[in-house]
Amino acid sequence: MDRREALKKIGLSFGVVITTPLLLHRCTNVSTTYFFNEIEVQLLSDTADVIIPGTKELPKASDVGVAQYIDHYILDMVESEEQARLKMFIKRFLTAIGPDKPIEFWVEQTLMASSDRKDQWSNEINNFSSEEAHNAAELLTEEAAVYALLTNLKSLMIRAYRGSEYVGEQILAYDPVPGRQIGCIDLQEATGGRIWSL
Repeated sequence: MDRREALKKIGLSFGVVITTPLLLHRCTNVSTTYFFNEIEVQLLSDTADVIIPGTKELPKASDVGVAQYIDHYILDMVESEEQARLKMFIKRFLTAIGPDKPIEFWVEQTLMASSDRKDQWSNEINNFSSEEAHNAAELLTEEAAVYALLTNLKSLMIRAYRGSEYVGEQILAYDPVPGRQIGCIDLQEATGGRIWSL
């Protein structure tokens, strides 16, 4: 074999060795989201961290996978009509966020608003029939769309947080094999003041 042919084969084999990991990485780089896209899941995660920020003793919402739970839950458990509404609401939330109005602003403005404002937004949301669900987010005011999204997801975020393995087993009172019934007993005496995880 002459030198020129040998160099060609070595160069070709070297190129295959270099590009194979890149090609395999492309094939294995699959999205891990279910219903929302990656940006929307990140928005859910950041919003959950504002609602459940965590402390020195408690993990924040993103540490226990609240956004991933919600993403999976909505795909499996929520009807398609409501899924379409949630998708539109989260898109409106994405466009509403900016340097002057970050996530913290929207959480405070919508979830801590006066009852009159909440009633106004609720009436605005309820005025749309199910047939108009795909247009509802565009027709609603920005505040009403964000309020609709956050009120739908807040209780789900709290349930996902409380139901996570770490919080359920390490922070809340947890008994993997419940069996005995103790009548009227004080919560402080029974669990040290912690609520039950299950």
